[in-house]
Amino acid sequence: MFSSHKHLKRKTPEGGIDRRAFIGHLVDEYYTSTNVEALEQVTANLANFAYDPINWPHLHAADALDVFVAAVDTQNPNLQLHAVAALCNFCLGKLAAQFILENIDVIGSLFLRTEHTETVLHCLALYYQLLSSNLATKQVLITPALLQRLQHWRQESKDGRILSSQAKVQQVQLIKRFTQQDLETFAQFTGDFNHIHTTQIPVAERRVHGALLNAVVAGIIGTQLPGPGTVVLEQHFKFLKPCRIETDTVVTVRLLKARKISSVEYDCRQHDEVVFAGTAKLLTKI
Repeated sequence: MFSSHKHLKRKTPEGGIDRRAFIGHLVDEYYTSTNVEALEQVTANLANFAYDPINWPHLHAADALDVFVAAVDTQNPNLQLHAVAALCNFCLGKLAAQFILENIDVIGSLFLRTEHTETVLHCLALYYQLLSSNLATKQVLITPALLQRLQHWRQESKDGRILSSQAKVQQVQLIKRFTQQDLETFAQFTGDFNHIHTTQIPVAERRVHGALLNAVVAGIIGTQLPGPGTVVLEQHFKFLKPCRIETDTVVTVRLLKARKISSVEYDCRQHDEVVFAGTAKLLTKI
């Protein structure tokens, strides 16, 4: 239950320390204490304060978000859990969301290495809230490494909270390494002999045909997800960066809605950067 300023005033004893000052003392204690239990108590208290939006200005004023990022970057699983839970509580505030995105690599690193189920769930909740509230984009948050780690948890975890999400998000991912021979074969078939795809251009600047990327996606849609019998009804896509040859290209297709008229989203990445992304509406054989 969220608080009001009037409610907080009633709860504070006469002569007692106010909420902002107390949060400031907690932040100071995190940086000055060498006692592990004390640090865990501090981060637990700060995470609880982050639950209520009335405390967010106090947490910002005390630079508590720096504490959360510092705790995420430790090797202590309790500090990590408290910190990511706090960020999850806090993330719908625009200032907090901006701060989190500036430090998303630290949080992503925690998700990739932790074996703590609760920490994984809080990381997933954090990503979900940022995406569903349009405070962040998939291109910023989602990497191939993160998706692979999520797949690992779905396959290995016995926790029902993780297993229950398997039916909601299905995906297929493969790695392609396009060669000059692939480009020449595709050009022979389509008649697209644009010189940007040929040996007239240095390898580092040569581009894979955009239609070839879309064809690889179509191959996944028609044979794996949703699978045989699928007909593409509508597509929307963007070519965000040049796709280079002789470079690992991670192609991912995610099924968003599984019904007679289904929908998927897809992207191709090189060096963790999206080069091609889109969505499609499909007629599926159920």
